[in-house]
Amino acid sequence: MKLTIYLITDDKYFKDRDVLNIIEQAIQGGITAVQYRFKGKASGEMYDELVKLRELTRRHGVDLVVNDRPDLALAVGADGVHVGKDDIPPEAVREVVGDKMYIGYTTNSLEEVRRAQDLPVDYIGFGSIYPTGTKENYTLAGVDALREAVRISSKPVVAIGGIMPYRVSEILRAGARNIALSGGILGFEDVKKAAEAVQRAYRETMKELMLLGKI
Repeated sequence: MKLTIYLITDDKYFKDRDVLNIIEQAIQGGITAVQYRFKGKASGEMYDELVKLRELTRRHGVDLVVNDRPDLALAVGADGVHVGKDDIPPEAVREVVGDKMYIGYTTNSLEEVRRAQDLPVDYIGFGSIYPTGTKENYTLAGVDALREAVRISSKPVVAIGGIMPYRVSEILRAGARNIALSGGILGFEDVKKAAEAVQRAYRETMKELMLLGKI
């Protein structure tokens, strides 16, 4: 899994923007994985885009994760599939995908993090760490809860929700090593530059933590 800098797409950031072109810019800026997440597209359109996106991500060595749809993930040979509490249960997803790909699962509280340890998933998303405009109804977990989530989870934790380039350092200092962003990259006109800012903040903070002997 290459979830270090994990881009999650969202319909609202692609009005009058070409999906493949924008994602390629983000890849050039340093993202390590992309989750294809669209709520307003037909299955056929998503499949056509995913076929092209699979070729793009494979060429650049970037992971491709499909949100909600294990069928589409299998059809295009994605690296992973991500589901939330209101989607297909992880147990059912595992039955469908077997060991062909990894599974991610959304959690919003420490209790959900604890329960997720017994689920057949490979990583958990945890948030929202900060206020976010990507989702209308969300739970604000906060940085302190993230720190505890990382401590109690045996599975990799991906911090998500309201993360901007200037907040990357705080996330890493809380113990997370995987960061998911949507508006923090896609909300900027220059997507490549935004991704580069995230990568730079990540690299500089990790270097500092290593020098301090904290990792």
